Amino acid sequence: MNEIDILGGGPAGLASAFYAKKKNISFRLYESQKKIGGNCKTLIFDECNFDTGAHRLHDKDKIAIKTIKELIKDDLLLVDAPSKILWKNKMINFPLEPMNIVKSLSKKDIIKITMENLAILLSKSTVEDNFQQFAYKKYGKTLSNYFLNNYTEKLWGVSTQNLHPKVSGSRLNNLNILSMFRGLITKKKTKHYEGGFWYPRKGYGQIFDVIYSNLKDSISCNSKIDKIYHDNNSIENISFSNGKNIKVQKVISTLPIDFLINNLEPKAPKEIIELASSFKFRNLRLGVFTLNTERFTKNASIYFPQKNLPFTRIYEPKNRSPKMAPANKTCIVVEVPYSPNDVYDLLPDDEFLFDIKNYLIKYELIEKSIINKSKSIRMLNAYPVLTIKSQFHLERINQFLAAFTNLINIGRNAQFEYLHTHQLFRSAYEKISSISTNKK
Repeated sequence: MNEIDILGGGPAGLASAFYAKKKNISFRLYESQKKIGGNCKTLIFDECNFDTGAHRLHDKDKIAIKTIKELIKDDLLLVDAPSKILWKNKMINFPLEPMNIVKSLSKKDIIKITMENLAILLSKSTVEDNFQQFAYKKYGKTLSNYFLNNYTEKLWGVSTQNLHPKVSGSRLNNLNILSMFRGLITKKKTKHYEGGFWYPRKGYGQIFDVIYSNLKDSISCNSKIDKIYHDNNSIENISFSNGKNIKVQKVISTLPIDFLINNLEPKAPKEIIELASSFKFRNLRLGVFTLNTERFTKNASIYFPQKNLPFTRIYEPKNRSPKMAPANKTCIVVEVPYSPNDVYDLLPDDEFLFDIKNYLIKYELIEKSIINKSKSIRMLNAYPVLTIKSQFHLERINQFLAAFTNLINIGRNAQFEYLHTHQLFRSAYEKISSISTNKK
């Protein structure tokens, strides 16, 4: 019997396995797919490498950075590639910068923005019940409605009035009008989640491929979970669709929280099952286009808040690492969020790619003559939809799961929280360290 059984081979599960190995804790990791990495894989198409998502490593946690440097050493690159927002045929710097805003917006808009943000600075209100209020408090109504709220609603498919402020994922924590103008005066860059970042030379999946190569004898792929048996106090054993059944001592689950609840045996209380079934995840469909040109842009990402375009972001892997594409060639990845049974879920691959390519050409984002090949990729459960209601339900579900003394939930979908890689590594480090300490 292993001291720990880890369910799921995405970033959180692999980080947990890595630290368990370092702490000499016996473990086995089970992944339902044939390849580890979850939604953090690096794939190859038409000589170009691309990530399944615009992943970057933010320098926000010393443990995470130290661990990943230890894993891939000199292959961890420090990249300075800015991001932009396409708005009314203009490229706006993101994070928002005062001088760039002044040059890009009308005088009437500038006056409104100034008055709104003076009111914010003088206000004592701390109300942030939803994302819309959160954004208004950061930037005021005008800037928020132009650049944040439309984008957020496209990404999550829910009104910002119903979304919890946590959907920002701490991305805007250090960004507001005051910090923007402070940076203008002091010339000191504000720390944020755009611009400078760390990135693996061979793609973001390199981090997890290296972990796998070091731990593959303790990892079982193609292991889809069937049932999780318990006695209302602890998880006792787990069965898999391939017929395997294991007894467990301690379980680290990175499974989507609704999947975990729905596969418990005996079944969870009806109330808990109903609450879990109300949780929604936003999927992404990626249109990957290889281009016969050296570069598409100089930007890490370009964001599209306007609702007349179906995609939210385009990123170019070669701007993260030159190793991602050969000379005189590059690729772009177009992200289209979707929900089950909507139009971009139901479109066949060729129709989806044709549709996206037409948008790119129609809005003069790209020249038709340089497009080479294209490919469609689906990323399921890319984002947990953090509504105000879901966060209320999550508290009750977490109370139920806390009764299992040998169960630990780690990860974006397991915790139903918008978490970044550095947060996942930190959480895995802390959980494994706690197990190691208790073991002694």
